[in-house]
Amino acid sequence: MTIMFWVSLVLTIGTLIPSVMYWMLYASTGEAVARQRAVGFFRFAVVIVLGTFNIWIFARVGGALKDIWFPAPPPPAVVAPVDEEVYEPEKK
Repeated sequence: MTIMFWVSLVLTIGTLIPSVMYWMLYASTGEAVARQRAVGFFRFAVVIVLGTFNIWIFARVGGALKDIWFPAPPPPAVVAPVDEEVYEPEKK
C-alpha cells in the first residue's frame, strides 16, 4: 500500500502543477482553452485522490473479510517465568 500512496502522490502533484500553471495562464490572458485544460487536469487529480481513497477503503474491507472467514490461530500459551509451568487463563 505504501507504494500505491507514493505513486498516487506523484501522480496527483504531476496533475496539480499543470492545473495551477493553466489557471495562472487563464487568469492572465482570459483564454477559454487554458481554463478548460486547468479544469481537466484538476478533475483528473481529484479522480486520482478519490480512487486511491477507494482502494485504501476496500483493501481494509477485504482484509477484514479475510480475517472473518479465515481467522488466525490463537496465540501460544504463556509460560510462567518462575516455575516454568504453563499458565492457562480460566475459561468462563
